[in-house]
Amino acid sequence: MIVALFGYHNSGKTSLFEILAGKKATGHHTSFSGQKIEIPRTTALVPDPRLDTLHSLYPDKKKVQVHFEIEDFPGLAAGDISTSQYLAELRKTDALVHVVREFRDPAVSHPRGRIDPVDDIRAMSEELILSDLILVNSRLEKLEKDLRKMKDTEAVREKELLEKLKPLLERGQAVKDFPLSPTEERMLRGFCFLSLKPVVHAVNLDEKNLACLTAPDKLLSGLSPEVPLIAFCGRIEKELLELEQEERVIFMESYGLSETTPLRFFRKLYDVCQLINFYTIGKDEVRAWAVRKNTPAVKAAGEIHTDMEKGFIRAEVMTFEDLLKHGSWQKAREAGAMRLEGRDYPVQDGDIIYFRFTQ
Repeated sequence: MIVALFGYHNSGKTSLFEILAGKKATGHHTSFSGQKIEIPRTTALVPDPRLDTLHSLYPDKKKVQVHFEIEDFPGLAAGDISTSQYLAELRKTDALVHVVREFRDPAVSHPRGRIDPVDDIRAMSEELILSDLILVNSRLEKLEKDLRKMKDTEAVREKELLEKLKPLLERGQAVKDFPLSPTEERMLRGFCFLSLKPVVHAVNLDEKNLACLTAPDKLLSGLSPEVPLIAFCGRIEKELLELEQEERVIFMESYGLSETTPLRFFRKLYDVCQLINFYTIGKDEVRAWAVRKNTPAVKAAGEIHTDMEKGFIRAEVMTFEDLLKHGSWQKAREAGAMRLEGRDYPVQDGDIIYFRFTQ
């Protein structure tokens, strides 16, 4: 999964990028190779206390965490996103994280001339919608020209759907607000609309507002409760990267920090993207896998290997709590805690699964 960090200049995107990567960025810049744009990318491991517990039960096995690819897009000027040269690259990502500045620093300017995170969130949301409206208008113009030359049933259906979306976007509503059928979703997939993607707003707090780390909505009054928010303090949390583990604990306690940004970040991202984790215990590793909620067992097997999906027989399933209670897969199985599920079983968060399949 590819997650884009984007936002206005001087918002703290690279700080969040480093915090999620767990290391300082070196040689960090956007590059061009011919017509291709290279966006800085890092692999971020998803913190997972349940996986840590499983690994403690099987310390001889390797622990393999879920990982996401995080991209750090260059800062945008106000009103820049709909014409940005990075727009096509932004559309390729799976989820968007809008980094919003709340910290005060007279030496660091803000592209919009003032520090107002609520206004920044609203303005950026409008820009995402505007970029989609421009895309719709451009596509409708082309479809009209093509249909004058030749009739095409699929093109007619696409045109009708886009004509339904256009007034919605013109009213400032996101594509995700439009009720789409599964067929319509497939028709729109190739457009990669920005206002259809999952979005989290990450607020870079001033040090004096650390009490709002776990409740940024209290600081940003006026936003709808449905707006997905997390908070971090780039200045303080970047300092943690320089410390050893024991020193980090002391440092965090001195500032009253109960958990790190990656924990809050991925918890919110999972919620917005409707993701869950299931686990496997193999010969050599204990591993976490991320899938969307209600993914059928046969598709979850395919996340591990296509052969498992093709030759799926059944899933042997137990809950994380049952495994923890009995201490091992074998003991839990002997106690009757394991159950057999078919290909359509909707995988649940925390399931531990062993897939049976034919090769």
